[in-house]
Amino acid sequence: MRASLDSIADLPEAARLRLSFDPDKLQRDVDQLSERTWGSQRSVVDGCELTPSTEIDWRCLALRSPGGDPDRTDPGGPGIEGFADTPWIRHTPYLAEVLTSLPAELRSVRLMSLAPGVRVPEHRDTPTGLPYGFIRLHVPVRTNPGAVLSIDKVEHRWQPGTLWYGDFSRLHSVINTGDQVRIHLVIDCSISPELLSLFPEHFQSRVPMSEVAYSRPEVPLQTFELADFRCEVLAPPCVLRLDDQASESAEPDLPAQVIDHEGTLVLKVSGGPSIALVHVGGGDFRFQGWIEERGLHLDLFGDSPRAVFYTRRGRRRQQITRTAALPQS
Repeated sequence: MRASLDSIADLPEAARLRLSFDPDKLQRDVDQLSERTWGSQRSVVDGCELTPSTEIDWRCLALRSPGGDPDRTDPGGPGIEGFADTPWIRHTPYLAEVLTSLPAELRSVRLMSLAPGVRVPEHRDTPTGLPYGFIRLHVPVRTNPGAVLSIDKVEHRWQPGTLWYGDFSRLHSVINTGDQVRIHLVIDCSISPELLSLFPEHFQSRVPMSEVAYSRPEVPLQTFELADFRCEVLAPPCVLRLDDQASESAEPDLPAQVIDHEGTLVLKVSGGPSIALVHVGGGDFRFQGWIEERGLHLDLFGDSPRAVFYTRRGRRRQQITRTAALPQS
């Protein structure tokens, strides 16, 4: 039988990884932050914009965020700045050890607190999961029997100090009917073979490896190369919408430029976001703050300069090609 994305969907909805941590040390670190202001949970939507704060008592404290901004409670998205530790990490040495122990590139890291009596309605976190290039891990810090996570209709009561993967691209919800807050350390990270090796054997043996979007490391460009990639191009709006795949449509393209901004290549979209470009080899660029799921290939050195915008899900790659105009010398 041919491996397919359906076999990803057939994997267990969650798996406990082969690392565990000291629950008392986790709790002590979180206690150090009890007097800090925890912000309301937010998300990133089309055009890399932030949603309004959630209206329920579901609060976050960012330990790692875009630009290291301590006020960012969203998981981040394409932009100018990469992920960095926030000042709060200096108050949590054991949590810093936990993060260092993970063999993967870290994206956002948040402490997320759900108050007693609160329910998070059923929803999906997209795009996340093995085919997209990053996963969401949980380390429970404080919980109670009434704190229940449901993924794909399967109920979970994860215990403090354990490390869990959940496929949050599936429908899931959380409810806390207990009398104390539920606090989890929520870690977004890229996928590496070393991280996947921490999954249980029965899970690993069923993963179609060609469908896993492993993260490619940055291949930094030399300063003298930056000018070679400057160009003007029309950008398809679908590549800026994080739930859309690259496909031709009647929607008008947006004028855009690839410029050298303070030693970094940036895709500057008219009427849209500015996104730093991270070179991963051979003229392929992923969007800063994003993953293998979408990016840009610049082929500017032949008779027909072109820009190829692409999206990826597992081994399926869709792309849109646009003619690129080189700057006048």
